[in-house]
Amino acid sequence: MIRTLLLLLLLSVPAFAIAESYPANFEQVSKKYEQQGFQSLSEKEVVIYTVWWLEAEVNNGGFHQYFWNSAGNHANEALTSLQKVGANYTASLLTSAINAAYDGNLPESRYKRQELLETNQGIKIKKLQELDNKFYEYTENFYQKINLYLAK
Repeated sequence: MIRTLLLLLLLSVPAFAIAESYPANFEQVSKKYEQQGFQSLSEKEVVIYTVWWLEAEVNNGGFHQYFWNSAGNHANEALTSLQKVGANYTASLLTSAINAAYDGNLPESRYKRQELLETNQGIKIKKLQELDNKFYEYTENFYQKINLYLAK
């Protein structure tokens, strides 16, 4: 539901410059990604892109879905982004999810991530669901932290 509301908000407003606050600036960054690829994104745009997809996927289906889908291709960058902005609690949840699903060795390949998620899937899903629930509590205002980082 949160993702749907966020998407409706994004679709109801004109394109934003990167100076706009997160998550409103995601649409512009996403368009750049689609047109020019991940490597074309600036350091700040990587923060916007990777954290938005982390939040969207986890809110929609948990860390399992995040790793299963293509958004998980940038999980390491999302972790670095969270650390850069000082969202240490959320970064620790992502680190714990990587440890639970992949023993700390996150494959870059989506196929390999999916294959490993299916190994001992029941145990992994249980651990990941515990982390999902902690994520859903939003005990850390990473929007604010991202906006402070973007303002630098």
